[in-house]
Amino acid sequence: MEAKGHAGGSVGGIGNEIPQLPHWFIFLRYAQVVLTLIVFVCCCVALGAVQGLFLGWGAGFSMFTSIYTAIFLAGVLLVPVYAPQFYFKWFILGAESFAVLWWLCSFAGLATWASWLSVWRGVGGTGMTVYGACAAGAAFGAFNWIAFCVSLVFYAIGCHRHRMSKMQMNGGSAYSASGNVEVGSMGPIGIQQPAYQAQPGSYPYQPEQAYPTVPTPAPSQGYQG
Repeated sequence: MEAKGHAGGSVGGIGNEIPQLPHWFIFLRYAQVVLTLIVFVCCCVALGAVQGLFLGWGAGFSMFTSIYTAIFLAGVLLVPVYAPQFYFKWFILGAESFAVLWWLCSFAGLATWASWLSVWRGVGGTGMTVYGACAAGAAFGAFNWIAFCVSLVFYAIGCHRHRMSKMQMNGGSAYSASGNVEVGSMGPIGIQQPAYQAQPGSYPYQPEQAYPTVPTPAPSQGYQG
């Protein structure tokens, strides 16, 4: 599932890695699925009641948003399990941002249409049905918008933390267990500096050569006859 994460192999987190998310994040996804289905049914009831005589932009756009959200949720829930190599977290982040914007427009449009239909909702059973469907769709759409706001925030935090951890693993500023900077850990991302670099014009260190010891001559003595 999306909440468990997947190990990738790209510098800086630009690959197919799935960021680490809270354990309750998967239940938030399930709630989004249920709320999306409820709003879709409400839109179908409202549009079916008017029989195509009047098509409000609120119900029509909400139906489009529900279909888009269903495809999005199917992708984020099934792709990490069956095809993790096609998972791209930055694409998911952008798609979730669009979901937040479109759900805001959807429940606002349904609420506007419901307030307009409240004028003639007492005329027959059709007006009451359309009004009730739009009002219910606006309420559940507002809850779904809040749910997507929460998921967008935590998913963005997970992507940021994952990117920072990948940068540190690939040569950001690594520290040893004692808190000291390790030799050769500084430098550009993905480039490890050698522990020793020879200065220009210098030569590698050579051990001192052993020379044979020359015995010290004894002091000369005078001639004795």
